[in-house]
Formats: sequence, structure tokens, C-alpha cells
Amino acid sequence: MEINKLKEEINRQKELNIKLFNSIPTPTREDPNNKKAEPILKQWREGSKKIKELLKELQVLELKNKKATEEKNKNKVFVNSYGEATNREITSISYQRNEKKLSNDILKFIS
Repeated sequence: MEINKLKEEINRQKELNIKLFNSIPTPTREDPNNKKAEPILKQWREGSKKIKELLKELQVLELKNKKATEEKNKNKVFVNSYGEATNREITSISYQRNEKKLSNDILKFIS
């Protein structure tokens, strides 16, 4: 399911739950053994469970989208020793450590 459709479904279910909750008489809220309000309470509880499931599904979808965008942005362009721009990952740990140290030095100098 798409994120926008999922958000719309969550909003519809929230509105329905609010209407159900407001239709429950006040004494029934205090006394859950009242037989008249049992079907309404049952619908409200099922709606609450559905909202929780939809919210969990929304979180999973947003997390997947976030990871996908991070993967796209992960490709870092840098200039090699010949002055050419490249996307190739440098696997040398010492190079990465020196690059991090240099960027920290530059930030310290600027601030």
C-alpha cells in the first residue's frame, strides 16, 4: 500500500473511532459491564487495533523509503589523485581516517 493511501485510511479510521467514542454514554465508560454499549465498545476497540496496525505498517514503509533514499545519496563524488571526479568507493581505512581528520581540521579552522 502507498504511504498517502495509508495515511488517508488512518485518518478515516481515527474519525470513525472518535465518532464511536463520542456515541458511548458517559456512565457506560465508567461501567464497562453495561450491555447496551458493548457492541459500540467492541467496534471502538477493533478500530483502535486497526489504527495501531496501520500506523505500524506506515512506519515500516517510511523506514524502507528512508533507507532507499539514503542508499541513493550514499554515492559520494570525490576527486582522485589525477584530478578526475569518480564515484568509486575507496576501501582503504587509512584514507578514510585521514579524510575525516582533514575535514575536522577544516571545521576547527573555520569556527
